[in-house]
Amino acid sequence: MVKSDICWMKGSEKDDCDFDQGGYFLIKGAEKIFIAQEQICMKRLWVSNNQGWTVAYKSEMKRNRLIIRLEGMSKDEDIKGVEKALVVYFLSTKIPLWILFFALGVSSDKEVVNLIDYSGDNASILNILIATIHDADDQCKGFRKEKTALSHVNKLIKATQFPPEESIDKCISMYLFPSLDSSKKKARFLGYMVKCLLQAYTGHRKCENRDNFRNKRLELASELLERELKVHIAHARRRMAKTLQRDLREDRAVRQIDYYLDASIVTNGLSRAFSTGAWSHPYKRMERISGVVANLGRANPLQTMVDLRRARQQVQYTGKVGDARYPHPSHWGRVCYLSTPDGENCGLVKNLSATGLVSTNILEPIVDQLFDCGMEKLVDDTSFSLEGKHKIFINGDWVGVCEDSLSFVLELRDKRRRKELPHQVEIKRDEQEGEVRIFTDSGRILRPLLVVENLSRVKSFKAKSYSFQSLLDKGILELVGIEEEEDCRVAWGIKYLLKDTEGKKPVKYTHCELDKSFLLGLSCGLIPFANHNHARRILYQAQKHSQQAIGFPTTNPNIRVDTLTHQLFYPQRPLFRTMTADCLGKPDYHFGKNEILPRPEIFNGQNAIVAVNVHQGYNQEDSLVMNRASMERGMFRSEHIRSYKAEVDNKETQDKRRKADDLVNFGKVPSKIGRVDCLDDDGFPYVGANLQSGDIVIGKCTESADHSIKLKHTERGMVQKVVLSSNDDGKNFAVVSLRQIRSPTLGDKFSSMHGQKGVLGFLESQENFPFTIQGIVPDVVINPHAFPSRQTPAQLLEAALGKGIACGGLKKYATPFSTPSFDAITEQLHRAGFSKSGMERVYNGRTGEMVRSLIFMGPTFYQRLVHMAEDKVKFRNTGPVHPLTRQPVADRKRFGGIKFGEMERDCLIAHGASANLHERLFTLSDSSQVHVCRKCKNVASVIQRSVGNGRKVRGPYCRLCETEGDIVKVAVPYGAKLLCQELFSMGICLKFETELC
Repeated sequence: MVKSDICWMKGSEKDDCDFDQGGYFLIKGAEKIFIAQEQICMKRLWVSNNQGWTVAYKSEMKRNRLIIRLEGMSKDEDIKGVEKALVVYFLSTKIPLWILFFALGVSSDKEVVNLIDYSGDNASILNILIATIHDADDQCKGFRKEKTALSHVNKLIKATQFPPEESIDKCISMYLFPSLDSSKKKARFLGYMVKCLLQAYTGHRKCENRDNFRNKRLELASELLERELKVHIAHARRRMAKTLQRDLREDRAVRQIDYYLDASIVTNGLSRAFSTGAWSHPYKRMERISGVVANLGRANPLQTMVDLRRARQQVQYTGKVGDARYPHPSHWGRVCYLSTPDGENCGLVKNLSATGLVSTNILEPIVDQLFDCGMEKLVDDTSFSLEGKHKIFINGDWVGVCEDSLSFVLELRDKRRRKELPHQVEIKRDEQEGEVRIFTDSGRILRPLLVVENLSRVKSFKAKSYSFQSLLDKGILELVGIEEEEDCRVAWGIKYLLKDTEGKKPVKYTHCELDKSFLLGLSCGLIPFANHNHARRILYQAQKHSQQAIGFPTTNPNIRVDTLTHQLFYPQRPLFRTMTADCLGKPDYHFGKNEILPRPEIFNGQNAIVAVNVHQGYNQEDSLVMNRASMERGMFRSEHIRSYKAEVDNKETQDKRRKADDLVNFGKVPSKIGRVDCLDDDGFPYVGANLQSGDIVIGKCTESADHSIKLKHTERGMVQKVVLSSNDDGKNFAVVSLRQIRSPTLGDKFSSMHGQKGVLGFLESQENFPFTIQGIVPDVVINPHAFPSRQTPAQLLEAALGKGIACGGLKKYATPFSTPSFDAITEQLHRAGFSKSGMERVYNGRTGEMVRSLIFMGPTFYQRLVHMAEDKVKFRNTGPVHPLTRQPVADRKRFGGIKFGEMERDCLIAHGASANLHERLFTLSDSSQVHVCRKCKNVASVIQRSVGNGRKVRGPYCRLCETEGDIVKVAVPYGAKLLCQELFSMGICLKFETELC
């Protein structure tokens, strides 16, 4: 992984690219990232009522899993009100619960009931326990005698299809709750599981919710790589065992171990998994899943950052998946509730919030610290009562009990704030269940909150000297997990802590949010006034437009050879600021002010003067009118670079080849497939050469054949660079990059930061635009109809605020949820000498007359998107056809046609335009002619045959009638003729009814 501890870039003085965050892998020259996978947490008991009441002890190992189920004892399942008893499913067999208790060393029924410890008089619970005892008595008489229950369990386990090889004592110690060391402790935990199930059955405990994030863990690179490596190392070990067995005969000698181990199995397997994206399944051994690995997006640095913070939930099918797609309250502050794709992955692919942090595995033991805080050890005696004591769990394992859970938890949290415990430990006190749950595992989403009681410690810091880590170390900030946040009372901001309650009892807050905009993801938190917009518009900007905006992707484009990149010539920062942008920024001292400036690369666009007006009908239906003079000065001008790659074998691999004719080398030869005017003798074009479609871009040939790479239709450009290198496979490769300068043209797509996308409809001369008294002419004119139905007033607020900032206003922040008020924005405009409404008096550029209506105008941040008309335009008169069907080929780059499908055909039928339909589907597609015999109505062949006197004639002839007389020529589509011939080959003959027109 780039910039990990074992990457050589970690200690380098200068970064390869200033914008690069690392966190991705380089596989065969491609940048690959992991999408974090949501998995169900295995560290807790799972109580559910999906198919009957069950409580499950989950584990990665199948043999360690244990399920207790509440089952009806009647053989006829239709009878209602039947007795219910508890049954244990363990090691692929069904064991009566009471027998398992006695197998674990419990001595009496009363002791079992005490272990279950169900408080409350409920007749149904009593009936369940009695039915469970009767069930055990029916299956094994006298199971209370010493070792009888254990031998019965042994008999049940050995009767399974794949019984374990170990003895019954070893099985129980290895597979039944392996974290607990003695049978009495295992019996106590089993009793706790039964209690949880009975509480849920009587409604005193909630069933676990699959969509709650406390029941989920995110698998990151370490877990995913471990899973894949296990598969390939097991494969290598099996192969090694086979090879080693051959040398274990008497007549052969055993060699060193590395002779037998084939490391390429692991290397190639990992490389294949990264390249294809098919990753090993979390629990199905032979299956693979997609959607784990993706290519890193490089359209702009913001897209790169957002890609690295993506999470995905794998579902079995993309139909109805219950509530999995809906936002859950546990997402608050951890997962952005707006940044999700629209379409089939809506709600399944999520993005982490701005301050969301995924925990890593804490390796240092913390049990000793718990004893210091008042935890008592779990006694190895089942007759000892735990009444009035709270249970303590670490990652789902029962480690001890305590008398006063409140003081225990408070002391633990104090230790964490004093750095005596790791910051990522999560401590939850569940008073209702009488439990303290502590989590130190990886994959939990944490978020930082201000600790209210420690806020005064900020004074001890020197001015501007605190970092995020130092605030954590001092206990001013705290990383809070999902379960722990249920115990907290969080204020929405500092002002809520200082709020006057007007005689009411003041609210006692424990924590405080850093900023409300941090609840959103990265790309949402950058949108100004986002809380004023319709949610769908924010989703469009965050998921689509911000990731398609042309920016400046890397600071090292001269040494990169990406297949396709775009670079904006003059990227700008917007006039407004947001809290998320500032936190991604760095201190800047250029202007003599000690303030933070947002990093420029997270915004990809330019500040344009935008007028909301109609312009001669050229900006209706979301199209834009732009100023031609602004375009000529370089507004939204960008560079489009495409790279072409070719490989040849190097000299070592060439020597192994049999024939010299097969050797492929770079070089210039006269080519039949394209022009070679711009190539040098080495087969590469010179830097600065102007190549057009049809030119050879890389010359590659053998002695007998030409393997050159040719520019396809619509591809052209100036040669930017030529790179020669070699790869790990022993092949030399060359890369040629072509550059095109693209000024905005009609049909190019633009978007504001509010999901208001539009295409360029007209380039108007500057002198024809309306102008203000100050002589300001708009760069972009947008139609006023874009606003009412879309509900994006934030764009108007952004323009009004930007206008005030441009005139020296001090209110610069447009952070979502803490935006300046409408009155503050209008007041700032008024002080700058503008109308409070943001409207301006303009004059007609064509006539010089004053326009009666006022026009709203102001600077708005606009983005140029990668969708350009030049990449989409498709035209053709005649061109290549498919050799089999003789219909035009499909691909645009192969100079193909546009598909005229069934639905388009239906439209022409509905219009009754039969001549147009005939022309489109026949004349311009695959018209052809066949001969048909009018006697037998079969297709006649055109053949050469003898007619006597040694003469031969060529013409249509029916072989069935053996005549050439009554044969007519008919026009049919070539596809129909092909179908006729294919059916003929299968023994099916088509007959053609013909009629003279």
